Amino acid sequence: MKRSLIEELPLCPEQRQCRRPTTEQVLRLFSLAERHTLRREAHTVQVFHAELTDLQRQALTLLGVPQGAFRPPA
Repeated sequence: MKRSLIEELPLCPEQRQCRRPTTEQVLRLFSLAERHTLRREAHTVQVFHAELTDLQRQALTLLGVPQGAFRPPA
């Protein structure tokens, strides 16, 4: 956050601003990001990818994690 000149992010409960987020707060941000796979017998019918929020995408960028980590390779 310091390198990106960001003073606060709404990572505390009730989306309160946080100057120094903890690991628990960052993990909580992604706790509902899920991917579901619909299968029929042994075949994948459809994959429902996690829909990331703007805040989740910003956190991934700050952490240096590519957003593609939430999607399988093409």
